[in-house]
Amino acid sequence: MSKESFKQFVKRQEEKLDKAEKMVEGVKEGWKDKIEELIEKSVKELKKLWEENEKEMRRQRREYETFFFSYSLPLPETSPSFLERVFNKFLKEFDWKKFEGRRFLNTDLGLFLSAFLKKNVENYVLSQERKGVKEENIKPIEVHLNVKELPVLLNCLGYQNPKKLHLIIEGDCGSWTGDKMQGGKIIIEGSCEYRTGVYMQGGELNIKGEVNSFDITAFSPPNKGTIIWKNTKIWENGDWTKEGKEMWEKGEIPVR
Repeated sequence: MSKESFKQFVKRQEEKLDKAEKMVEGVKEGWKDKIEELIEKSVKELKKLWEENEKEMRRQRREYETFFFSYSLPLPETSPSFLERVFNKFLKEFDWKKFEGRRFLNTDLGLFLSAFLKKNVENYVLSQERKGVKEENIKPIEVHLNVKELPVLLNCLGYQNPKKLHLIIEGDCGSWTGDKMQGGKIIIEGSCEYRTGVYMQGGELNIKGEVNSFDITAFSPPNKGTIIWKNTKIWENGDWTKEGKEMWEKGEIPVR
């Protein structure tokens, strides 16, 4: 091959490579647009369900009734990798004006969103089990929630938190955080209000900030989970840890 032919050959290969790279970038951009469409669709469905059923949820007398009513709704089926973005986008676009002047928001919204997370994580686990993946090999879903900028504190976040959900909350939470928690992890980069860990059954509840009060049921034998408070493990597998017992005896653990 002559010198000139070789240069032409190299030029043609470079042009092909450039064309291929542009095609790949085009596919990536197309997928980004598709992902944004799916996220927007899920958020719109959540908004619609909330608006249509808010009054009915308020009629429920107990939090578990509100939760199971929410769980029974046709909550949008969302890819595990999109749950975080859907949840945070919903909160960002939520109409907070009618709650101006309030510090706490009643349990309804926290239960509604907890049902959304639980249902999608459980669907994910079922899909993995159908593929023959054993439970211990199913990778947990990690969802980061940013509640720092919310005008009110959300109650009941992490209600019945399932085994394969790791919920990382940035900011302060309201009351009943981790209510009836079943497993997984709830890590709070802030403080909690009243009745934290009420009727907790399992999993790991890790609170970095202050706790106004734990619920006494969080420290009972049925709770086989772990409670970590200010980087100290105080409860594990149905009993106090050494450090937790010392803190309890000194009256350093606030309970209600």
